[in-house]
Amino acid sequence: MPALSEIFFPQMSGDANELGVLVEWRVPNGQKVAPYQVVAEVTVNKFDAEINSPAAGTLSWLVAAGEEVRQGDPIATVD
Repeated sequence: MPALSEIFFPQMSGDANELGVLVEWRVPNGQKVAPYQVVAEVTVNKFDAEINSPAAGTLSWLVAAGEEVRQGDPIATVD
């Protein structure tokens, strides 16, 4: 059985405590994903980034679109 993989909000600025926003999920909650598939878009200070899945499995959101998130915090799991 594969291990649970976490997807983290990336460190995008020099201030680790700065909050970013999960702009949108590209994959619905509960859907199967492939390794390296783009699953979300995030932003910090007008800098956007796409987030890829680290593994194959079922995506489970931990954060809703539009929510503020601390950089480095988990936003989803893949099981």
